[in-house]
Amino acid sequence: MRQLTDTDMMPFGKYGPHKGDPRTMDKVPASYFHWLWTNGLRDKTATDPVADYIQRNITSLMEEHPDGIWE
Repeated sequence: MRQLTDTDMMPFGKYGPHKGDPRTMDKVPASYFHWLWTNGLRDKTATDPVADYIQRNITSLMEEHPDGIWE
């Protein structure tokens, strides 16, 4: 699995390349990453590059979205 970086495009979903608002990973709101994380990606860190990205950046994401329960 290739690791995503801040400058990679979000590969799917609301901010993915096939939607109206494509963004690089560093421009995706932490609240959206939180939604993905709590709706199943938490269990896919070994196989999903977005889940891996969230896990590697979880401290920063928690600071940006402190109202979310991440763990």
